[in-house]
Amino acid sequence: MYRLVEEGDKVAVALSGGKDSITVLHLLDKFNVTHGNDIELIAITIDQGIRGVDEISLRNSKEITEARGIEHHVVSLKEEIGYTVDELATMRPGVCNCGVFRRNILNRRARELGAKKLATGHNLDDEVESALMNFITGNIMRMVRGDGVVNMSKFVRRIKPLRRSPEEEVALYASFVFPGLEFAPECPYRGQVIRRNVKRIVDDLENHHPGIRYQVLESSEGLREVLLKHVDTLAEIKECSICGEPTSADTCNMCELLARVGQNAEAR
Repeated sequence: MYRLVEEGDKVAVALSGGKDSITVLHLLDKFNVTHGNDIELIAITIDQGIRGVDEISLRNSKEITEARGIEHHVVSLKEEIGYTVDELATMRPGVCNCGVFRRNILNRRARELGAKKLATGHNLDDEVESALMNFITGNIMRMVRGDGVVNMSKFVRRIKPLRRSPEEEVALYASFVFPGLEFAPECPYRGQVIRRNVKRIVDDLENHHPGIRYQVLESSEGLREVLLKHVDTLAEIKECSICGEPTSADTCNMCELLARVGQNAEAR
């Protein structure tokens, strides 16, 4: 029905080493073996430089890729942008934008490696949180674009095999498939972002109204279909004047954020 992967695809998996991403890699690898290895799988892991987190995540990523013979690429955030997440946290306390860097780096590296699609471990809870955040912040274009712009050469299409799987089900599945595997603790900076508060709201709604996460997802997809009839997503996409990556403005979020980080560094 969804045709997330097709014969001949080269698929890069954004492998963080957490339960969601290793489940995606496991399922895609299992699917590939079952269907005669029709697709080429590679994995990309970003070493973010979060002490007490990345050591465990990198170990998990290395173990699963080596066990399955999957090509694995590790990218250092420090080498890419000049800072680790721990360093960014001291320079901009209370602000967490590491997702901006991850999206940019994953897209660029996947493209450089020749991947046609980029698989991420976003589950149902993640998708619902994002839908509500886009609505709250008025980010209509992100809501319309959904999984990305398919017809742009510099954008690798994202696929999300777990987007209809609840977080707790993914965790349970991972515990059966990888018994005894130690997962890294939650990012210490996540509590500072609005997503954490939105997650509490979603969890509370689901506890009182089971199944509401699916309803929110269906509503957001219905709204997206209506908006797509009136919005040209490609018309809003251009190339960043600094790095050349896809953006809806003259300068992409990553370059703007790096500029602010540089200003903070100079002021210190």
